Amino acid sequence: MAVVASGSSPLDQPRPPRTTSKQARSDATREALVAMLMERAATQEPRSADDFLPLITDAANLQAEANKLLRSVVTSARNAGATWASIGATLQMTKQAAQKRFASTAQPGVEQLDPDERILGPTNFLDEMRELALAGPYGWHSVERGLTYHRVVRSDTQWEHRAIWSPNKVKAMRADGWILFGSSFPYSYLKRDTGVPALPEPPP
Repeated sequence: MAVVASGSSPLDQPRPPRTTSKQARSDATREALVAMLMERAATQEPRSADDFLPLITDAANLQAEANKLLRSVVTSARNAGATWASIGATLQMTKQAAQKRFASTAQPGVEQLDPDERILGPTNFLDEMRELALAGPYGWHSVERGLTYHRVVRSDTQWEHRAIWSPNKVKAMRADGWILFGSSFPYSYLKRDTGVPALPEPPP
């Protein structure tokens, strides 16, 4: 039982700092990153400069991958309808700063395309796989995924496209001959040449 000093009330006693859910998530993320970093360490208790220098490289690689993941998540949020204002507020920056940092480059112009290329779009995460499924039998396969488009190239064979969220399934599919051509959190985009002759293009 806690003892309260004479003349004071429980409300006067010091309380431990309250941990917010945001802080808890931040702490958990940091702990996970530290654990990943230490798993790569040559020694469990680095002390010398030679012990720490490889960790600097590993930490920089983790930072680079985290930046790529952040950009991918922002792109997915935009595809799902999030505004630049809400993304900026979430990242504690202005709408303009968020847009400048994360806005995807514009889709290629016609003059930038080879004769066997075209732009499939505008698309979003709700209809892009349907559009690729329609184009695949005619030999078109994606080589670049943008925010609102796919850059596709025509070949002599039919192609399949898939959007997969499970890393283990992605690994298994790649081992089975599927080709990774893009990613946008939480999905990885894969394609496969079926070997079946492409259908003739329908008349315009």
